[in-house]
This record gives sequence, C-alpha cells and structure tokens, in this order.
Amino acid sequence: MDAPLPIAPSGFESGPPAEAPSRATPVMEQYIEIKAANPDCLLFYRMGDFYELFFEDAEVASRALGIVLTKRGKHLGRDIPMCGVPVIRADDYLHRLIALGHRVAVCEQLEDPAEARKRGNKSVVRRDVVRLVTPGTLTEDTLLDARRNNYLCAIARARTSAGEESRFALAWIDMSTGEFRIAECDRAGLATDIARLEPGEVIVSDALYADAELAPYLRTLPAVSPLARDAFDGATAERRLASYFSVATSEAFGALSRLELTAAAACVTYVERTQLGRRPPLSPPVREAQGATLAIDQATRTNLELARTLGGDRRGSLLAAIDRTVTAAGSRMLAQRLAAPLTDPSVIAHRHDAVGHFVADAAARTDARARLHAAPDLARALTRLVVGRGGPRDLAAIRDGIAAAASLAVEIEAKGVPPAEIAQAMAALRRPDSGIATELAAALADELPHLKRDGGFVRVGYDAALDEA
Repeated sequence: MDAPLPIAPSGFESGPPAEAPSRATPVMEQYIEIKAANPDCLLFYRMGDFYELFFEDAEVASRALGIVLTKRGKHLGRDIPMCGVPVIRADDYLHRLIALGHRVAVCEQLEDPAEARKRGNKSVVRRDVVRLVTPGTLTEDTLLDARRNNYLCAIARARTSAGEESRFALAWIDMSTGEFRIAECDRAGLATDIARLEPGEVIVSDALYADAELAPYLRTLPAVSPLARDAFDGATAERRLASYFSVATSEAFGALSRLELTAAAACVTYVERTQLGRRPPLSPPVREAQGATLAIDQATRTNLELARTLGGDRRGSLLAAIDRTVTAAGSRMLAQRLAAPLTDPSVIAHRHDAVGHFVADAAARTDARARLHAAPDLARALTRLVVGRGGPRDLAAIRDGIAAAASLAVEIEAKGVPPAEIAQAMAALRRPDSGIATELAAALADELPHLKRDGGFVRVGYDAALDEA
C-alpha cells in the first residue's frame, strides 16, 4: 500500500528502505507501467500531497525547475532519482516546464488509500493519467496570457510533380477560446503564416519532421511535436473531422481540399488525445482566403516591433501603444488584426465604418466600454468547464458574460441602426439563452471559492435537499 509517506525536511516524501535490486516495489512497478505508456512526457505521479517524478524525468525536472534531486530506494541495483512538487503549487511548476517546451502527463490517484488497503497490505492505490499538458493545449488562466491567443498549429504537406513546389495546409486552434481556422500556402507562405500566428505548439507528421528540406526550419520553432503518420492520414481525415463535430460530412464546413482536411483532422485528433477523449468546444473550421491579409515575413515583423520590441517585450511595441481595450478577448482580437492587416478595400471600409461609429459618438463609446468592462473572459471559462477543469468562478463568468452581452446589445440598438460589422456583433450578443444566466444567478452564492473542492458555492435555499445534507 502506498499511502502518503512522512514529509522529509527537503519537502519531498522520504523513501523506504532499499529494495532488492532484482525487483521493483509495487509502487515503482505501477510508475514504470504508466511511464511506458507516456514516454514523450514528464510524468507527474501523484503521491499524497505531491506530484513525484522519478528516474530521468526527475533529473530533467530538477534541472529545469531548480529543485532538489533526491532518491527513493533502488531499481536494478541503482538509486532511483526522485524530485517532487506540492500539488497546491503544481500550476506554477507546470507553467515553467511548458515554457521550456516540455510536455507533462498528469497522473492522479483515482481512489482513496483506504480503498486500496481493503484489497490487501501490498495493494497500490489506483492511478492513471488524467491529462496531457502540452504548450498548445492549455486552458488555465495561470498558464496562459489573457491578452494573447495560444494556438496549436498543424502543418500538412502535399508533394507535387517534379519541378513544382510543394503545397502546405495550416490548421490552427486556440483550444482555450474555440477558434479554429485553416489556410493553404506555398513554402514561402508557410514561414510567413507561422510568424503571424506565433503558435504555442506545432504538430507535424514524423516524416515531415525528418524531411531534409524542412527539418532545419522546424527545429527553429519553439515547440514542435512530431506525430505518428495516422494523425495525418488523408484517407481518414474527413471522417475524423466530421466525427469531432458530430456531422455527417465535412461539407458542413464548405469546400475544403484534402490537404486542408488533413491538417484540420490532425488538430482535432491531437486535441482529443491530449484531453483523453474530452472534446473542448471548437467553432467549425473557417477557411482563410489566400491573400485576404497582408503577408509580412518574420524579419519585417521583428523590425516593425508590431507585437514585441526587438528585445522581446510587449511593452514598447506598437500593440502595447495602441491597446486600450477593456477585455481580454478585445486585446486578443486587436493583436490578431494588427498581425494580419486586411487587403480587401470593401472589408477595410466595413471595419472603418464600425470604428467611425464609436469615434463620432463619445457617449456611446463610453457606455459600451463600461458595459464591456464588466464582461469576463467567457470563452476560456466555457472551455475549462467542458474539459472538467472549471470552477465556481467559471460558472459565474458564464452568468455575467451572458448578462453583459444582452445589456450591450440593448444599449447599441437604442442608439439607432449600427454599421454592418457592429450589427453582426449584436446578432451574436443576442444568441446566448438568458435562461442560463437566470438559473446560474439563482444557484451560485454571492462569494465563490476558486476551487470547487472548497465547497460552499451553491446558494442557500437553491436546493432544499442539498441544504439538509
């Protein structure tokens, strides 16, 4: 049985007496089995109030995090390296590991140690991986920059006949907001689009990752994850993409090429695998027309200091100078628009009309900003709830977001007929069911804890049976 061991002065669990070199303890046997199923990740193995790492994982994490490397027993005659991090501070350590490009498998205890004891003294608490944490699939506010999108980007390639340039398809998802887009490009456009998106993680087939022409470029990107060929299988791409959205065919998304379908399917396949079958709420994929935005190469972006200065800081960039948004979603949209200037004069005119509407009416602008200021980051709260990482305050964000949307729509409508782009936004503002906000307002207490395990977030009087219990 592996109930939590006493905490050693170093802050990590103390180890038992050394085992015989020929046999691992039941706990180590379980660890080795789970680690073998997740060889490309650092394994956070839950033991009581700590996540422990062993063997090479411990050595890597100890160097990356600057924490003490200790040991726990022996395996095959050698000391087992070990380090650990407290569960209550796990997000801080995850953030640092992800920033360094590591992937982490989070392995939790799935039963109470008392249940394991009932099966015998040598029984081990049941554990399994409940989540794979990768740079492109983050959802927690503590791991994300509220003002920036965090894209997972898939690259697929179609070889052409001799003498012709290969074609590429990009599909990118911000799992935290549900945004999903697709585009095709040539080799030169590939680097330009990646520079615009600045994805948190790029996924490619293992064959593409080993390609002599592309490998040098791919290795310059911060986080690239090569996947087995099945994730980029064009023959099954349409079926996998349609299945994710529970539609009969991909025709629901418009006319997508086989190459675009391959990249899009790779994205949703990777999301499902890292979320262990859970399906975050994604918008249907939107195809970006080639040439719809200005192509700006990496060197030009860097020298223009659009989003960051030459030193890599946001402060001092053009984006920081003009960002007067009052919501996280607004800041992300502004960054997107600055990174991808429009090229179609008619679309530019529509955007100017929307801006002009608020420039000309200071009172309307002030009122809209005040109402937006009360709006939480609804998209990211919704994703956390769907994938099982949400808390009571995320429920409150859904409530407050729906209420703020309805209030803003009414206020804009009262000012007269708005320009086309604002009218489209108003239609979206009216779409949520106000009954959801009403129900959440009745159910949630006035003071909400950060974590659901802390309890006390259901309003007294909402459920008589719960009150009695």
